[in-house]
Amino acid sequence: MVRTFLNKMLNRFVFSLAILIFLAFTQMVVAEDILDDIALRQQVEAASGGKQASAPGTDSPVAQGLGAMDLGSWEYRIGPMDVIEVEVFQAGELSRVARVNTQGYVSLPLIGPVKVGGLTTGEAERQVEKVLGEKYLQDPHVTVFVKEYESQKITVEGWVKNPGVFPLKGKTTFLQAIANAKGMDRLADFSEVAIFRTVDGKTTGYILSYTKVRSGQQTDPVLQSGDIIVVNRSGSKAGWELFTKTLTSFVGWTVLF
Repeated sequence: MVRTFLNKMLNRFVFSLAILIFLAFTQMVVAEDILDDIALRQQVEAASGGKQASAPGTDSPVAQGLGAMDLGSWEYRIGPMDVIEVEVFQAGELSRVARVNTQGYVSLPLIGPVKVGGLTTGEAERQVEKVLGEKYLQDPHVTVFVKEYESQKITVEGWVKNPGVFPLKGKTTFLQAIANAKGMDRLADFSEVAIFRTVDGKTTGYILSYTKVRSGQQTDPVLQSGDIIVVNRSGSKAGWELFTKTLTSFVGWTVLF
């Protein structure tokens, strides 16, 4: 009887383990097939005289779509669920560490809710100073510091050493995101990496070469909140073409070459 019970438990464990392995394998295949589908479409476009793939040594459309931004002009904008520290000079009782709510407001002593969502820290400082100066203090000086970055995140998936979701703490480029994921896996495809970006409900895929970005041949694009980086496995083929076309059609992806 005990042996029968143990056999049942072992069978359940093996079955559960098999399911977990299958789910993990499915996620890996989906990430790989997404890139395979993009590469296949690129070849078809080039062969049919449509939009051509980037020639070796030239920059890809990622420069126009993702990297055409002055790095010096980028500033983090406070968002919902961020935790900020507001310090009022020589008025410690008015200082506070608080979380921004889903509407972009933060509640501060004496003055109550103040809208800081969508503002840089400098703009938030001036906003709080304005409210304090109108009613309570003469020439207030305020400092705003982001303590926890929660509103803006990027995702790095596929063949990197530490895939996951990472907070966007400031100006973050593609190479910095890969570094945050502990670097490329030895089995990764260094020549084709995809970045998916959603703007106004439309998701566009961009392909760039990790090797070319590292060497300066391609722009190292600045990432935005919600960007998804997918690193393919080296040598993978578009064996599940029909499956990936169905998947990309379902989620509404548009691929830019």
